[in-house]
Amino acid sequence: MEITQQLNRIKFLSKVIFTTTQSFFFIIRNSIRLFSINEGNIVIISLLKLGDSVFTIPAIREIQNYYKKKIVIICFPESIPIFKLALIGVSFAPVAHNNFLFNERIANSKARKILKASNPEIIFDLNGVMTSATLIFTSRARLIIGMAREQFKTVYDIYLPTKRENHMMDMYLDTIAPLIPNISRELIKHFPPKDIHNRNILIQPFAGWKAKEWNLRKFIELGKILTEKYNVSIVTPMNVIGADIITEIEESDITLIEALSVDDLILHIKNCSVFIGNDSGPIHIADLLGKPTFCIYGPTNPKFSEPLGSHHEHCKIKIKCTPSADEEFCFTYGGRYGCPSFECMNTLSVKGVEKRIILFLDKIFENVSTEID
Repeated sequence: MEITQQLNRIKFLSKVIFTTTQSFFFIIRNSIRLFSINEGNIVIISLLKLGDSVFTIPAIREIQNYYKKKIVIICFPESIPIFKLALIGVSFAPVAHNNFLFNERIANSKARKILKASNPEIIFDLNGVMTSATLIFTSRARLIIGMAREQFKTVYDIYLPTKRENHMMDMYLDTIAPLIPNISRELIKHFPPKDIHNRNILIQPFAGWKAKEWNLRKFIELGKILTEKYNVSIVTPMNVIGADIITEIEESDITLIEALSVDDLILHIKNCSVFIGNDSGPIHIADLLGKPTFCIYGPTNPKFSEPLGSHHEHCKIKIKCTPSADEEFCFTYGGRYGCPSFECMNTLSVKGVEKRIILFLDKIFENVSTEID
């Protein structure tokens, strides 16, 4: 009885917060709309992680092709090198992570000043969460469009409910579709493969959170097997692995690379022919650069994030809690809510991955001269 009462109180409080939030944004937005800017720039809000930044590129290209105005992308600084790989003629207004309060949820006055300085006439919000809603709700932009959670719908002049039914690229294309008709989706979602010039394999063993990581030592074991035919490197951020593991890698034929920045990571990806990793930002950067990729999935559904094209492959093991065809994550929100066993990754053996990846590499390198170093 007490638990039921507590749940009812939580539901009631959530409803009050939901209604209050919508009312607050409605009053502010409709008041400011009276003084809206009719001549300005197209501003894109993309305060996203590295992989999601890659997923927005087809939508941003469509915006750029459709509008003959200055395009300004408001993003975190680390995303700028990624956008520069694929976009020409856009400007950037970087916003620091510390310009958002409460675990990067609420924009402070400095962030809103950066938005104001970008002189937006139309805002495309590709975030659709509290982070971006609190950034744009005081903007004098003539039109704000975004796919967002329902509690923020009154911020937008054109609002689309958040829906994740297909690949993440489609979600961002859905966001811009009300203003940009006749998008040819299938062509623009593929990044064309580049020619292979060497036999360099690059492995990146980490991910955005632990549940998506196969296991560093398994990647090392896999790398040792691949050194029989290929030049293998493991790339990691600086100072994230212990001295004992560094020694183990250095005593094998694997090269250890500690990337200093996103620019540095991009440089090393450019120098490889095939990229291997988990469901993470670096594997999508490799896709953007035209590199064949092999991705290991666990608590997330490849349908929503896998690199697209015949030069990509993935593997995963199906267990009782594997996300269904229409689910992006398992019941623990991809392991972020805590997982009792991490079974989807722990039971995926090196031997099982080795068989799949050898077949994949044979396919990728079948037309490449064996004399390549």
